Amino acid sequence: MPFTAKTIKVAKFNIGDQVVHQHQGYRGIIIDIDPLFQASGRYNPQAYKYPFTTRNPWYRILVDNSSQTTYVEEPLLTKDANPEKISNPQISHYLVHHNGRYRRNHAAH
Repeated sequence: MPFTAKTIKVAKFNIGDQVVHQHQGYRGIIIDIDPLFQASGRYNPQAYKYPFTTRNPWYRILVDNSSQTTYVEEPLLTKDANPEKISNPQISHYLVHHNGRYRRNHAAH
């Protein structure tokens, strides 16, 4: 299916935003954004057969107090009101904390 302005939504969150997963309850930080589902087959090899793959942006998230990374559809996320830094051993590969916010670590890419 070709992508048009009508098929791609504008992302609600940005790289470096802290979020909370609404169902799982974990905090995390966004390190990548896909306008539509872009995960490899190891996440869900049958995913492209389902409409959830094309209705919303998807985010790669580093999970707080863990070394885990997740891939989550936008409606499952809310803004994190907790100002505490995210603790994940991979964070320095993607982001730096500066003036109370996270931003991309361009040197790492």
